[in-house]
Amino acid sequence: MKEEIDREVVIEDYNTDGRIELTVMVEKDTSVEEWKSNSTATVYIRILDINDNVPTFAHRYYNGTILENSPKSIPVTMDYPEDILAFDLDAFENGTFELTIDGDDGMFYVQPSMIVNSGTIYVRVQDPLKLNYQVLPEVTFTVVATETETVEKWSSNTTVHIQLIDTNDNFPQWLDGSYNVSVLEGVSSGTSVSKVEATDADSGDYGIVYYYIFGSGATQFDMSETTGLMTVAGELDRESVDFYFLTVEARDDKGMGNRNSTTLEVHILDINDNEPIFGSDYYEEFIKEDKNAKPTFRRPFIVDATDADLPPNSDISYYIVTAEYEIITDGNFTINISTGEILTRTPIDFESMDPDTQDSVSPWYRHFELIVMAIDHGIPPLNSTTSVTIYVEDVNDNAPIFESEFYNGTILETDDSGTYITTVKATDADPTLYNSLISYRIVGAGIDKFEVGEKDGNLFVGVGANLDIEQTHTTLYSLNVMAYDDGTPRLSGSTIINITVIDVNNKWPEFNDSIYDAVVVEKSSLMEFIVQTFATDPDETHLLRYRVKSYDEGRDESNTVIIDNAIFDTWFDIDESDGTMFVNDTMVDRELVENIRMTVEVEDVNAVSPWLPQLATAKVYLTVLDINDNPPKFDEDFYTTSVQENIPEQTLLMIIRASDPDKGLNGTVRYKIVEEDDSQWQALVAMDNVTGSGRKIVIDSKTGELRVNGMIDYDCHLCEWINITVMAYDLGTPPLNSTVPIYIAVEDMNDNYPVIWNLPAAVKIWENATLGSEVYLINATDLDSGEFGRIGFKVDDSNSRSFTFEDVESGILLVGAALDRETVASYKVYIEAKDNYLSEFGPSLSISSTLDIVLLDVNDNAPIFDDTIALPFRIKETHDNGSLVGTVSATDADEPNTPNSQVIYYILQDEGNATDYFFIPNEAVGSIRSKSPLIGLYGIYTIVVIAQDLGEPPLNSNLTVTIYVEDVNLNYPVWHYPPTPLANESIRLMEKTLPGETVALVYATDDVDHGVNAEIYYQIADTLDGKYFTISRNNNNNTATIYTQERLLAYSDKKHYNFEVDALDCPGCSDSLQTRTAMRVYAISETAGDPQFDRESADEPYFERREHEEPFKVTLGSLPPAFYEDPEVVSEICYYIVGGDEKSEFGLNVLDEGKEVSLLQEEELDREAIENYELVVKATNCLVVPPGQAWDVDDDSLLLVRVHVVDINDQPVIFSKSNYSAGVTTGSTVNDVVTDQIRASTIDLFPHNIMEYRIVPDSWDNSLNYDYWAEEKRDPFTINNNTGVLLLNHNPRPDASGIFKFVVEARDPPVDLGPHTATADVWVYMLSSNNQVEFVLAMTKDEFRDKEDLFIEILEDVTQATAKVDEVTNYVDEANVVSDIYISVFVHFVQDNEIVPVLTILDIFDENEASLSPLYQEFNVYKIQDRSPRRPPVAKDGQAFVLALIIVSVILPIVIIVLLCIWCKEVKK
Repeated sequence: MKEEIDREVVIEDYNTDGRIELTVMVEKDTSVEEWKSNSTATVYIRILDINDNVPTFAHRYYNGTILENSPKSIPVTMDYPEDILAFDLDAFENGTFELTIDGDDGMFYVQPSMIVNSGTIYVRVQDPLKLNYQVLPEVTFTVVATETETVEKWSSNTTVHIQLIDTNDNFPQWLDGSYNVSVLEGVSSGTSVSKVEATDADSGDYGIVYYYIFGSGATQFDMSETTGLMTVAGELDRESVDFYFLTVEARDDKGMGNRNSTTLEVHILDINDNEPIFGSDYYEEFIKEDKNAKPTFRRPFIVDATDADLPPNSDISYYIVTAEYEIITDGNFTINISTGEILTRTPIDFESMDPDTQDSVSPWYRHFELIVMAIDHGIPPLNSTTSVTIYVEDVNDNAPIFESEFYNGTILETDDSGTYITTVKATDADPTLYNSLISYRIVGAGIDKFEVGEKDGNLFVGVGANLDIEQTHTTLYSLNVMAYDDGTPRLSGSTIINITVIDVNNKWPEFNDSIYDAVVVEKSSLMEFIVQTFATDPDETHLLRYRVKSYDEGRDESNTVIIDNAIFDTWFDIDESDGTMFVNDTMVDRELVENIRMTVEVEDVNAVSPWLPQLATAKVYLTVLDINDNPPKFDEDFYTTSVQENIPEQTLLMIIRASDPDKGLNGTVRYKIVEEDDSQWQALVAMDNVTGSGRKIVIDSKTGELRVNGMIDYDCHLCEWINITVMAYDLGTPPLNSTVPIYIAVEDMNDNYPVIWNLPAAVKIWENATLGSEVYLINATDLDSGEFGRIGFKVDDSNSRSFTFEDVESGILLVGAALDRETVASYKVYIEAKDNYLSEFGPSLSISSTLDIVLLDVNDNAPIFDDTIALPFRIKETHDNGSLVGTVSATDADEPNTPNSQVIYYILQDEGNATDYFFIPNEAVGSIRSKSPLIGLYGIYTIVVIAQDLGEPPLNSNLTVTIYVEDVNLNYPVWHYPPTPLANESIRLMEKTLPGETVALVYATDDVDHGVNAEIYYQIADTLDGKYFTISRNNNNNTATIYTQERLLAYSDKKHYNFEVDALDCPGCSDSLQTRTAMRVYAISETAGDPQFDRESADEPYFERREHEEPFKVTLGSLPPAFYEDPEVVSEICYYIVGGDEKSEFGLNVLDEGKEVSLLQEEELDREAIENYELVVKATNCLVVPPGQAWDVDDDSLLLVRVHVVDINDQPVIFSKSNYSAGVTTGSTVNDVVTDQIRASTIDLFPHNIMEYRIVPDSWDNSLNYDYWAEEKRDPFTINNNTGVLLLNHNPRPDASGIFKFVVEARDPPVDLGPHTATADVWVYMLSSNNQVEFVLAMTKDEFRDKEDLFIEILEDVTQATAKVDEVTNYVDEANVVSDIYISVFVHFVQDNEIVPVLTILDIFDENEASLSPLYQEFNVYKIQDRSPRRPPVAKDGQAFVLALIIVSVILPIVIIVLLCIWCKEVKK
């Protein structure tokens, strides 16, 4: 050595790890030049460290701040300088020093407590109780750094000054321990109740107290946040709640700080605000009539009422009153003023009572209706009334009385048994069923010939009775009839009936002749005589009447039976008194009926029996004679036919037919052609269609055959048709005739060819002409007429696919297929024109012609890339800017040397960045070049090259070009684990670990380079402790595993090992690069077992944290440290959160090798996501990272840490629906509930979920049938601020209809992030009772509310209208009894903002009965009906059952007795 060497200077000057590299040359010392030679060798000198440096702080003085009462382990915030730095330039043990604090009275500690070479020092809280701003606002102390592994123990220090920051650490204190107050119920809102007061020792906002009340019923009161004055906010009702137990809370720091609470008892004092309430809305009792004395009830009849108030407000007196509430003292009944017992005051006669009070179901009762009033003794007194019905039972105290003392009757001697004679009737003054039920009986003479109806009093001829006067010689009978009632005892009355027997006539009439023959001429005049019939009757009292009984048969001329006699059954009639037959209708027609057979009948209308008439019949045969009354009639109204020109003579054209229904000569028909002097006939003569000597069309007079009688020529004017008239006439006297027109069409012949004219030499069209576009219009004509002059066009088959005609006759030539100039440039089209082309009328004539069609080029071909291009292209990342990457080329098939085939190139811009690096500088040449430097841009790039022609519009195609930018090794490996510098990372191994044990997994990457340049290999650097370890690269990734190479020493001999690891990329490459990192391995004593927590002596850690409270990253507090059970073990303890932290929202801060540990909040907390955390912390000996683990109370290495997230008002208010609807019937009154379904809520907790409701003032709208605001000066509805119940605030007009629309707002308390508000639309429909459908369901109200949405969905699906549930109540049946089984759901329906009538809805239900099946199944529908008014129910709950039981117990014995009596009577009979 030439001079003193300082290792630390060598490291700094040479940037090495403490080694000096020398090159030593040995040279052969000779004077001969050519013999001289030399050689070199490299010598490495490692400079070993000595302890020649003192631990040093970067600064001599540091300032910091911290909140008073900060939890243990919270770091002090250093203001200047920001970090405390200490270092010792010596290596390993010489550079290891410990840190201590002097002069802080145990308030703080430093972390880490030991540093190797250099490190950042944190000052943390040791004793939070000593951080009291009021006792010690600031503290100054010294941090000392002392070497631990050297003999010298060099040390140094720095001064730290810490300023404490005041916090809110005092709670409000109540002046009184608790509060007890009283207030009258019913006082108005704003009435003062009490004032509370608390003080706070803190100053500023921390010392100002705010007041809040909580508890059940807290919404009934308001408390001033600043004064503590409590006032009434809601309605106080002692009968609902007579006592409130509330909690009053005092808070500092503007209501967000510390809290203290006390109790507040509020007693509600009684006022007389409740009227007496009867036990029932309706009472009834039964009593028997007694017109001689006051009747009594079967048991005491008491109506009682209760009053919810306290005495004397609840003491009650009873009175019977009128409807105007005047007290009644002189009625039939009286009431005990104190007990409410009702007694009779006078005798009661059932028959004297109002018959209208008689019960329709139980008619043996009439009733009295009373009103009983109950009045309390409060001031002012309150009252209520109830209805009382007293049923009076009838008794049998009246005998039957006949309406007449005598009755008379008359019968015929021939009357059969059962013939009705007369009716007797008796009445009974008793109006009830059995007392007034009367039965009749004949007593004494005549019982064998007559019978009387037991129930109805009808008198009949008896069974087997002989009343023949010739046999009985009796014409008068007198009967005694008795009437009996059915009461007990049975009473009776009697009457006399006189009956007279009358003689009868019973002989039959007879005709003189049984058959009469006669004739009549058709169309005879009315009343024309035909024949007279005659009959006789031997009875003196006979009266004969004649009539036509029936028209038996009619036949026509051919002797065919006429099916329908109605044709002739009105032609004739007969004189009913003398039997003369005459004509009754001038329309007698022989052609319809020629022979008629009929039956005439005579009757003795004085016959004894109207149901057994005395009759006789005779036959009349009548012949109708013919007259000439019908002209001949042709078969058709006109005739048409056709004839070709030049047809041969005598050719039959057609046969004309006419018929005449008359008989003989009257029906013989002849034919002739009628002469016509018109212009058409004259033209026919002029053209020689008619010769001078006669017609060319003739007819046979007998047969009607129409024939040609000369040559007919078509080619003349007006010769297309020949029109004639034919007459048919009969041979009757006088003769009759008729005529018919005949139209004969003359047909043309085909004798002319079509002609095509003005056809061009060639036609040019674009090649992209669309299918069906017009090419050219071909014109052709033909001199013939009709089909012979009708021309059709077609294209020769060879080109028929490319071109076609629009239709056969138009001549418009169209494009028939896709054209392509590049495939076929021109066409020669052969066109044929043909007349009579359908060939339905003879031969066709045709000609052909040629048309040349030339296609014009359009730009319809895109450029096509050359498929021989060698892709992909490659270029190195170090390539020069503008270098050629590759060339592409493309061709275009459109017409050469035109813009349609000229190609340009460019790169398509895309969302990637490839176009930032490559471009095509010359658009006419497809050469791709680099656009910018490519360093670090290795990889695969894709660009899209567009080849585009210059046509209009331009067409293009694209080619995807892949470019490989090849990587060049330019970047050093980067360590991920362990990091570099080491930064206190350490590895732990058991002492005396054997070779081959895994030490650590290391990981480095070269993320910038690519391929082999990014492959990482590892080696242990040649350091002092490196001999203990070796490294092996893992397959298929860039990691490596370090193993022990030699056995480690005992813990007492060596506690840690320091060595270095190199990461090399591209091994074996000339440009390989490497990066080195340091490793440290700590030895662990073999005696160190698993650490454990002392859970018995320490409280379970519990922390509270307000959700969303900032800062999000904060220390929540210290945890009790774990320890080794063996006190001799001195080894580090590691901590892990192994359960309850699935979202990694918490962490641990471990200091002093595990002797101190605190819980950290790492993320923002949300109570609505998780309210309570149960974190499982595990303590280990640091050998392995433990897996996830659930809490196990028996595992002492686990610690359960609870964190409660405190709720704040941070969640929105949400209505259960976006809109609500309800209905109000026009019979409703103020304060009636409109709907209780308006609900808003939040998922926050109490008191943040307390809702306040209001109607938005400016939101009112309506579509009523009258001007509401002109009639009313108040809002139509109000809403309960606390419950959201909507109440009616006006009395609707009886004729009101339409809709109210408004908006309801709900909001939560104005604390934290509140208030939050939400709104909902409300529609209220004004309804009459006939606007609502009543659904009676067998279910409870709660069951219905659970499925109400399904109920509405089914109804709306069936009706296609909007269904609105207005009311859900207990069902009231037709007897006005409230059901405890069924409920009534009242619904109205809306369509197009109009109420749908109930009858329309019910009709829809009837038409869609099957669709309602789900409704019946899901909701147990009992009935569906329109809503009708109900009387107040007569009984409730058990009263209905008791009443029914009483009625059954009374009626059933009576019914049994009656049935037994009737049975006994029948047995006696």
